[in-house]
Amino acid sequence: MIVLLCEELERLGHGLDLAAVEEALAAEHAEVEIRRQAGPCEKAAAWLDPGLKAAGGLILGLCSIDGGRHELHARARRLGLDPFGIEVLDLGTFCALAHPRPQATTKAGLLLKAALAKARAHQKSGPENTKPVLSWDQQVSRRALLTLPPLRYEAVPSIRQDACAAEEGCRVCAKACPRAALTPSDDGRMVLKKASCTGCGACVSACPRGAFDFPGASLPEIEAQVAALLNGSTRDLRPRGILFTCRQNAATLERFPRAGDTSAAEWFPVEVPCAGMVTPTWLLQCLDLGAAAVAVLTCGRETCRFGQPEVVRGRVEYAQQALSMLGASPEGVRLLETADPTELAGALAFVPASGSERRDGPSRPALFSPLGTAQTLLDLAGGQGAGLDRSFIHPHSPLGVVELRDGCTGCGACVHACPTGALALGRGQEGLALTFEARRCVGCGECAPACPEGVLRVEKTTDLARLSRGKLTLYRDHEPRCLACGGPIAPQKMLEKIRTLLGDDRAVGVITQYCLTCRGGHGALLCGRGDLRDWKGTTEMRRGNTGGQSRGERG
Repeated sequence: MIVLLCEELERLGHGLDLAAVEEALAAEHAEVEIRRQAGPCEKAAAWLDPGLKAAGGLILGLCSIDGGRHELHARARRLGLDPFGIEVLDLGTFCALAHPRPQATTKAGLLLKAALAKARAHQKSGPENTKPVLSWDQQVSRRALLTLPPLRYEAVPSIRQDACAAEEGCRVCAKACPRAALTPSDDGRMVLKKASCTGCGACVSACPRGAFDFPGASLPEIEAQVAALLNGSTRDLRPRGILFTCRQNAATLERFPRAGDTSAAEWFPVEVPCAGMVTPTWLLQCLDLGAAAVAVLTCGRETCRFGQPEVVRGRVEYAQQALSMLGASPEGVRLLETADPTELAGALAFVPASGSERRDGPSRPALFSPLGTAQTLLDLAGGQGAGLDRSFIHPHSPLGVVELRDGCTGCGACVHACPTGALALGRGQEGLALTFEARRCVGCGECAPACPEGVLRVEKTTDLARLSRGKLTLYRDHEPRCLACGGPIAPQKMLEKIRTLLGDDRAVGVITQYCLTCRGGHGALLCGRGDLRDWKGTTEMRRGNTGGQSRGERG
């Protein structure tokens, strides 16, 4: 891996001790090659050369990145480099201009280590992750006005169909997309329309299966970056706050040091395409990993091109309410909706004295996946000494609770529709059991419309007692056995419903006494001379009236 550092960083503001930065990186990362480059950073694109194609990762430490991304990406593409695999750090704004030299140097080293961790988690982008965009907003010459404006390229997510649950009816990502860019195809596969996608990343963090790849902003990359920033190896920058900032408002951070900011050195920026990508799980996970505070900087209600400000506000409010429920200060999570450098500097001037003890090697799902929320809340509750008899309902809860009223027939349609495995259908000698595991439920509600009886409901509830338990049985039923093979036929309640629907139809005897496999051989008994036309019609009627049965058996 190669790190390119601008030499001007030693003289900018308070300056960085680049020799100390290089020594610290070399001590922990022997495979990293560090090069110093002559400034200015505005021409950093010229630093790229064909020899960098062999690098496993490329990190640029600049004095400023204001307006330089497009040129970097364009040159990288011409040289055959992956433009979305280049990590660009503003070490001038966040280090040299903001803090005294010793603090600035230490912080720069930690930001570079986090960038290296993110680069290691990067997966090379492909054509499916690239969207060409005409740069109408760039300044052009009068002659250029007679031609098309230059192209730039934006990253968009791609779907790994082997992990996607769209064919099972999951629409979580489509509901999360603010631009309706995700739609199911005729064969049930989820399709991303590049023309409509704005690359906000909302689908990436919403997907309960982790089926999206998003070069430069994938969940593994952000997890690795945040974990490195909160790593306990550097003790002299404590406490630490994580600042998630949307890419559109990142320029605000570049201005406030020049406005005389004296904010603490312990705020570490993590840039995401849109603040709407940040979920309550991310916010709480940062605190669980040892962050003293976590903040979300949005571009404001009026300027968000992704249409996500209300979603961000709701998620922050949920995280604050969750902290209050646990007996912690809601100040641990903050929402910053400003483009004014002075206001932002004031909001970041205070970091709580300490965070929770960092938990190394977590035995849980991927840190920022939706399935990590339950363990995070239980960890935080344990750290606060909070009892488990606490719960609250919130429209932006990343967790849910399934309630089942009378009338279930055990068809299993809800199990087939659940993308996380929170609902499961088990069979044994004692019959059939429908179970629910609260810690796996993300409250997506996909199961409710799949229920043919309309007796299932999902509440956006965070309930610590339920999260601490394992599987809860929602429904049990006896399954009569097939007269031919001895295998289970169907739940007793379902067979009773079939009898009610079909009445005196002669197919009832076969349906209620033989399993699905054995029914074909006995269907001819219903019709004279082996004529199966009436039997087929009866079968189609049965399928229509008990539509959940075949889905449940597949589930």
